[in-house]
Amino acid sequence: MYKPGYSVSRRGFLALSLGGLAVLPAACSHPEPPPRFADLRFTHLPPMVLRAGRLDVQESYQSPLRPPNVEQEMPLPPARAARQWAFDRLQTSGESSLTVLMTILDASVTAKYLGVQKGLKGAFKTDQSERYDANLEATVELIDPSTGITLAQASAKVWRHVTVPENASVNDRDSAWFSLIEQLMGDFNNQMESSIRSYMVNYLSPRTFG
Repeated sequence: MYKPGYSVSRRGFLALSLGGLAVLPAACSHPEPPPRFADLRFTHLPPMVLRAGRLDVQESYQSPLRPPNVEQEMPLPPARAARQWAFDRLQTSGESSLTVLMTILDASVTAKYLGVQKGLKGAFKTDQSERYDANLEATVELIDPSTGITLAQASAKVWRHVTVPENASVNDRDSAWFSLIEQLMGDFNNQMESSIRSYMVNYLSPRTFG
């Protein structure tokens, strides 16, 4: 027996199908807003005050701006984070005409695309499809500008990596990138501070030690 509401003709089914498809663009017309990242600062840590009169930061690293490098696409590239670290953590006391020079030697992030499982097995699992390797290397020198001689030097070289799944959105990737640089800078901060306190201790102002 025919029961209204429980049967759809072929023409009606087609209309419903097309109607459903017509709704899809509207549902996808509002992209996910990009995440907002806080500035990565180091002002919560006590500065290291050196007996000098000037602080300079230079970048000898030049990004190739093409794959496999991706630092130029990141919300916070390592070089910018390292430069901010220098201005937040290094200070001069004005006691001499010496120059504190921080040189960024490497601030690269490279992408490696990993193989993902295809077929029936791949349909039931989510693989990590991309790996990003971040590197940061820098030196801090105390230079006599009258002679160009380096009186003391400290250095740090750190690296970190992160992987992202194959179903990651652009926002997911940006968040993973920011977390990667945050952890990289934590390592850099610890290693560079230890190096400065070891190899530049004779030029640290008493203000550094409280």
